[in-house]
Amino acid sequence: MDTHREGVRAEVGFIAPIEGLRGVAVLSVMLFHYAIVLDARFADPWLAAIDAWLPAQVIVRNGMLGVDLFFLITGFLLVLPWLRHAIEGSEPPSAVAFYRRRVRRILPAYYVQLLALFFVLVPLLRGLEYWRYDPTYLFQNLSAHIFLVHYFSPATSASVSMNGALWSLAIEAQFYLLLPLLAPFFARAPWRTAAVLVACAIAWRWMAAYRLDTLVEAIRAIEPRWNVSEATARHLLHTQLPGYLGHFAAGMLAARAWMHWRDRRPRAITGAAWLALAGAAFVVLWTLHAPQGWFLGHFTWVVALAALATIFVVLAARGVPAASRILAHPPLAFAGRVSYSAYLYHLPVLLLWNAYAPAVTGWYLALPLYGVAVFSIAWLSYRYVELPRAYEGVEARVASRDRDPTRSAAPMASTWSAATPHSTAVNRPASISRPNAIGAMASPVSIPEYTNP
Repeated sequence: MDTHREGVRAEVGFIAPIEGLRGVAVLSVMLFHYAIVLDARFADPWLAAIDAWLPAQVIVRNGMLGVDLFFLITGFLLVLPWLRHAIEGSEPPSAVAFYRRRVRRILPAYYVQLLALFFVLVPLLRGLEYWRYDPTYLFQNLSAHIFLVHYFSPATSASVSMNGALWSLAIEAQFYLLLPLLAPFFARAPWRTAAVLVACAIAWRWMAAYRLDTLVEAIRAIEPRWNVSEATARHLLHTQLPGYLGHFAAGMLAARAWMHWRDRRPRAITGAAWLALAGAAFVVLWTLHAPQGWFLGHFTWVVALAALATIFVVLAARGVPAASRILAHPPLAFAGRVSYSAYLYHLPVLLLWNAYAPAVTGWYLALPLYGVAVFSIAWLSYRYVELPRAYEGVEARVASRDRDPTRSAAPMASTWSAATPHSTAVNRPASISRPNAIGAMASPVSIPEYTNP
């Protein structure tokens, strides 16, 4: 097997719309958290304008849909090497090499962020004495985060109520472990495999809502002092990996469509029809998240996923020139390029902003300055932490390939997600709706704010 060709970057080249879509996703997440976490004393006029106009309010206040988009991107990108090998009739990619690339790509920046979270953010926002009062609690959190298992327990899911958005990295890590086992089946029978994954997601979410009583009680018993409600425990189950298998499956189907269409640019009239379809899907998605829009009850998320997946296929897989030009716009592409680090730091930066920024009101500069701060830190992390590790061992062959003018360079096959699941915006337990902890605003699970004993 030619291991030098493995990986999305080496296998299929540059997929420009994906980088733009990552930018859309991370900006959506940042705006969403800015809208719900920013201290009220700032009285930001941008938020007042957003809330005064219903379309903008629905879009921004449901910016947690960025996590759905990131899961679609994950399924899309990471299955492509298996699809290409299946088309060529060659051996599947090496699972060991895949895991090695994921470790190099994800963990360095993540671990640097954990150091900042536990040893800089905790003292700055809670005081140095916070480590003395209950070191067991903080060590439990740190250990769970190191191994990316923090989202299994309500005591660690909110990341000490300072960066609860890290929940989705745990979901991603679980999917990485599953993919080398799943991808060969998908490459042979994509529609049947996707149908099984969607069915598993539907069944899991239904059971999380109405069954699994023993598992719910076990979750509640993990940390009795938190007094975790049944609704919160069920929501923790609801948002585990099985509940998102449909999202990953939709991204994988989009990847198969991209492989089919990659050399077939649509004609102008066909491209217009595809854009019209994406517009109709956006209207459906907007309607479902507008007031009173969750009218299909527990299974509304399936329709929302179908609408989002339709938009994704049009923008990422079909290659409509107008959409590709918009998504390739330099600022959007830059946001996508540094999106992983931007997500890792955007919520801690916002908490520091709340704690230390001057209590000015009516400043139109607050949101732009916050964006500049986040993306400056993200670029530093991307340049000096992500790049040296992610490209380790591939620089020479990528550089050689990129010197060939007939082929295009590609960004790293990185994908991550961080936001709040769409299900937290509607039809959610009251404990999740109350902003009683920063973790509740970023993680799907709301637990009481930890206080010193």
